[in-house]
Amino acid sequence: MNRLAGIIVAAIGLVVAILSITKIVPGLTQPGIVMILFGGLIIGLSFIDKPDPEGTERMSTPSTLGNIFFSPTEVFSNLRRHPRWLVAMLVMTILATIYGNLFVEKLSAERVANYAIDKTLEMPIMNDEAKKQIEAGRADAIAEAKNPVSRAGQTVSGFAGYVFYYAILAAIFMLFALAMGGKINFWQAFSAAVYAALPFNLIRSVLNIILLYVKDPADIHPILGQSSLIQDNLNFLVLPSQNPVIYTLLSSFSVLVFYWLWLQATGLKNAGEKVTGTIAWSATLGGYICVDGTPRRRDGRPFSKFSKLGRMLPALVQRRACPPSTTAGKRA
Repeated sequence: MNRLAGIIVAAIGLVVAILSITKIVPGLTQPGIVMILFGGLIIGLSFIDKPDPEGTERMSTPSTLGNIFFSPTEVFSNLRRHPRWLVAMLVMTILATIYGNLFVEKLSAERVANYAIDKTLEMPIMNDEAKKQIEAGRADAIAEAKNPVSRAGQTVSGFAGYVFYYAILAAIFMLFALAMGGKINFWQAFSAAVYAALPFNLIRSVLNIILLYVKDPADIHPILGQSSLIQDNLNFLVLPSQNPVIYTLLSSFSVLVFYWLWLQATGLKNAGEKVTGTIAWSATLGGYICVDGTPRRRDGRPFSKFSKLGRMLPALVQRRACPPSTTAGKRA
């Protein structure tokens, strides 16, 4: 990454945050802070060297985006010498933004905002004073959900959230590989993580948009539906009353997630310098469990605190755009 670009992004984020805090351009405090953090991440990653191309020809971006669906091994092998991620990240962010905007338009900003506020008010930890403050901000929350400037800020935050998420995932993959005797550069792991998620996100976004207009809006959950409307996990194989543990375990896996895991293992194996199939699958499953895939109880709470990490970052920066996750399909 370019160090100068990181400084510029952080500086812009500081200006945006100040303008928002002083109410000159309200509603952009969070995106401004996220941009400052994102700029710091860019600066930090700029110190990590990329692998030597060794004379290998770089696959074009259109070919990379197309072949990841039909010839992923070839793409990941090329990413080993020419790691890149920006275009794939932009595509995922745009898809998430399109779905998020269509979702709010379909269900209405009033319903989405009111449902979130009502659920917050039902929390037992809320005292009377806190409830009054939240209730007083109901109109502002609805207005912010309709504000195009705020929604644009959420898109910027969502892009940064994706970068943070996959950077952490890549670091976990790299540590797993190194611990098992493998060898993989951070940029190789990062580009493999991003491109392995691209087909998953594209297919999921297209299916979500179709389901959004096929389903009755009354049947769509105002919060969980923002992440996904797809019901493809395997918990239908057992009854929750008879096998609660197996039911919750199967709820954490879906057809699309299996596809993503396979792509991720394929990516690590071919993008790394010295990564066997065993190391690739161990790193993939380890990263999935640590960051995003811990089985959850029927009320949605994770059995393990590790799985909160993968949901904290996207939730902090963008409520609509989420990396690969199977929890979106569960009903509250």
